[in-house]
Amino acid sequence: MPIALEIYAPEKLILSDKADKVVLPVAEGTLTIIKERAPRLQNLVPGDVVLLDGENREVKRVGISGGVADIAEDRCTILGA
Repeated sequence: MPIALEIYAPEKLILSDKADKVVLPVAEGTLTIIKERAPRLQNLVPGDVVLLDGENREVKRVGISGGVADIAEDRCTILGA
């Protein structure tokens, strides 16, 4: 079962999709989110959020200017700056 991903800008929903893995831009480089990962809040830096399929192929790429990711076992919600 894939991870549900939502990306919000201050005024609206930018993306609502699902992916097997989600790669987030963080200060240390990138953070890959997989299903059943421990819940956490993560600060994000400007960069690309990348959605991957089960074969690690890029499905979609969305640029962000930073923000915060609320990560749970089966979802990731990004509140953009």
